[in-house]
Amino acid sequence: MRGFHEARASESRLLIVFEDDQVAFGFPAIATLADVADLVAGVARFHDSSVVAIEVTMPARESSSIASKGVTHGTH
Repeated sequence: MRGFHEARASESRLLIVFEDDQVAFGFPAIATLADVADLVAGVARFHDSSVVAIEVTMPARESSSIASKGVTHGTH
């Protein structure tokens, strides 16, 4: 899957846990749920054991709302 790579500490991370192994990937913020599902399905094909758990960890992001940036609205 394009964009998925070895996980780094500061980015979104996908952990797939099998009965006898686990695999972690980093992934871009633009990845969709369908992208994640496709990756899990692809990785699962290469393992002889069942998937036990899937964990997605995303680092906290700063809010992107206008209010959080200190912007005030005019009244005119």
